[in-house]
Formats: sequence, C-alpha cells, structure tokens
Amino acid sequence: MIFMWPIGLWIPLAIAIILTGCQSVPKEIVIEKVVERKIEVPNSLLSCSAEPVAGSTWIRERDVAQYLVKLAAAGEDCRTKLAAVRRLVQS
Repeated sequence: MIFMWPIGLWIPLAIAIILTGCQSVPKEIVIEKVVERKIEVPNSLLSCSAEPVAGSTWIRERDVAQYLVKLAAAGEDCRTKLAAVRRLVQS
C-alpha cells in the first residue's frame, strides 16, 4: 500500500528542497599579514606602594586613623597604576 501525502504538505517540502540548493557558501577570510605588537609596561607601573604594617598596640585613635590613611594611599597607588597598565594594554 502506498502512502500518499496531501498536496498541502508537498508544496512546502518542495520549496524547502529547492531553497536549500540556493544557499551560498560563505567566502573564506584570508589573513594576509599578522602583526605582533610588543607592549612594554614601565617598571614603575609594575609595583605598588607597600601596605602599611598594622601596629601591634595602638594607644590613641590618632594611630588608627594614620594607619587607615596610609592604607588608603597604598590602595589608591595600586588602582592608579593598574588603570595606567590597562590603558597601555587596550590601546
């Protein structure tokens, strides 16, 4: 017994088969020249200020405040240098 598909199914199937033959193959991308860039980062940007040593015994609040100021300055130094390195690498 032969199974007959309704004509409504043959038309979309025939169109799909015809259109698949019309697809274009993407062209190959040829890279003509590879250029290497050496990024030189100055040594001054490769080291940060040392983290201050916390006092073993802080007598006054002033001692704690001075430590926190020095800690914040060391962190800012590293963030500034990292931003400069990032600009060098991304350019």
